[in-house]
Amino acid sequence: MRQRRIVAVACAALLVAGFAGACSKNTGEHTKGPAIRQDAGSISTDPAESQGPAKPMPGAVRGGTLYSIQQTDYETLDPQQIYVNASIAVGQLFTRTLTMFRKDPKTGKDLLVGDLATDTGTDVDQDGKTWRYTLKKGLKYEDGTAITASDVAYGVARSFSPQVAEGPHYIQQWLTGRTDYNKTYQGPYDGGAKMPPGVTVSGRSITFHLQQAEPDFPFAASMGTTTPLPPARDTGPRKLSDHPFSSGPYKIESYQREHQLVLVRNKYWDPRTDPVRHDYVDRFVVEMGPSPVEITNRLLADNGNDRYAVQVGAVAPELISKVLGDRSLAKRELAGYLDYVRYLNINTRRITDVDERRAINYAMDKAGFLQAEGGSPVGDVASTIQSPTTIGYQKYDAYPTPGNHGDVAKAKKLLKGAKPKLVLAFPNTAVGQKEATKIQQSLSRAGFQIVLKPADQDNYLTVLGRRDNPYDIYVSAWASDWPSGSTIIPPLFDGTAIAASGNNSRTYLDAKPVNDRIAAISKEPAAKGAGDWMKLDRQIMTDYAPLVPLYYEKNLSLYGSRVHGILQGGAPRYYDAWVTQ
Repeated sequence: MRQRRIVAVACAALLVAGFAGACSKNTGEHTKGPAIRQDAGSISTDPAESQGPAKPMPGAVRGGTLYSIQQTDYETLDPQQIYVNASIAVGQLFTRTLTMFRKDPKTGKDLLVGDLATDTGTDVDQDGKTWRYTLKKGLKYEDGTAITASDVAYGVARSFSPQVAEGPHYIQQWLTGRTDYNKTYQGPYDGGAKMPPGVTVSGRSITFHLQQAEPDFPFAASMGTTTPLPPARDTGPRKLSDHPFSSGPYKIESYQREHQLVLVRNKYWDPRTDPVRHDYVDRFVVEMGPSPVEITNRLLADNGNDRYAVQVGAVAPELISKVLGDRSLAKRELAGYLDYVRYLNINTRRITDVDERRAINYAMDKAGFLQAEGGSPVGDVASTIQSPTTIGYQKYDAYPTPGNHGDVAKAKKLLKGAKPKLVLAFPNTAVGQKEATKIQQSLSRAGFQIVLKPADQDNYLTVLGRRDNPYDIYVSAWASDWPSGSTIIPPLFDGTAIAASGNNSRTYLDAKPVNDRIAAISKEPAAKGAGDWMKLDRQIMTDYAPLVPLYYEKNLSLYGSRVHGILQGGAPRYYDAWVTQ
């Protein structure tokens, strides 16, 4: 997952997102944090689970206004370009896609169901290459006109346009078999065809003919790429970014950039077609501008309209201890795992000795690193490549150490008296400097000589993406675009995809056994692949030790005392929310 999709949880996450900030001193108090539930999910195979209406929330009442408070504006509200957690969350109120995740009431985990579609898709030839979806009856836009399969196809078509480049690219690449899909088709603008390559429509059905097997297609169908749009309502990427055409339970009443977004009910939305969303509140108002400290203090005070408000983004780091120290706030905490795992990457092109890489794993004081970041409210110590939010996740630890503080003796034994000199790159920010110092302290205990090399934070990830980057170790984070190892293991460890620049791989591992397993698992049905991605996760760590999993990132935010039904999902999920007067 792109780094910019992150919802900041504390200073470490702010760093990954490209922002500078300062953390308060960690006193060691209130480090346990709120309870966190693992939310990995699955794909529904029962069409009945894709039928509406969504089950009512116990005690929910209609009416009132729900407020959302965030520091920054949305990058875009153009459905095909939405690719950031906060935008995805609000977009779920005014857009619909072929599939969508909802909380399974039986397990509390995410379940992928049909949204516009009657189910999660039919693998027509049972080979993962041809996927068919049939739209439900009674689907309507905000003007009362019918949503059609051709409109879904047109939405996919416009996602090919170079002018609509900020969204996910999976379906475009799979339809054309090319990462440079614009060489095949450039979308419907400037006289281009309104039907994208590889897509056919018949009545209420739309079929995707892919160039190779893609068992995860139902997951990709939940992204904004499949949002429907009638060609006559395509006002262009710039205008759609400010006023998208609604297919969901709410529509945009007004939008003042950098200030306020107001949504009101779409009277043509039919809850009988929607297995996920409710429209309990009359209005949804997003306020933009306050700092994290201001937002946190307002939610702590719980006055006026803030009683009906939700915090987007994390509790300000300097107020975490105050929040966790007041247990009366527990019922107003929104806490959960994000999809991100933070790693200390090892450049395997430069550090070719696997025992040296294993020594780095044993030497690293993960618990101390996490404590310096903010402790349990920020994350949990990690031992796997994949997050606990991933389908098929199983906990293991290839390099266990006492209390996760490192095992210097084991590290020194692997080094056999050597004292390797390693170049550690880090963003030249207060947070980056603190992280680098902690890593240096950890590894130096085992005899490593750590040379610190600060880098400009704006170019940090760009430099790391160069195959010939001059660094040995460095910190970054990664998350899945959907809860499958297919969007974690291949982008990070498929050696056949390594290029001169622009790499997602930070370790540059290019091992044929890993490459071959990635190719094989990528063709498996999602249910089988989930377990096999986890097995490969363990194999990579055990046989190659290309990185040190540092911690699984978590979120902690607040909401007002009159708010109910808010869910954690990278950013708050609003579709079950209701308020009391």
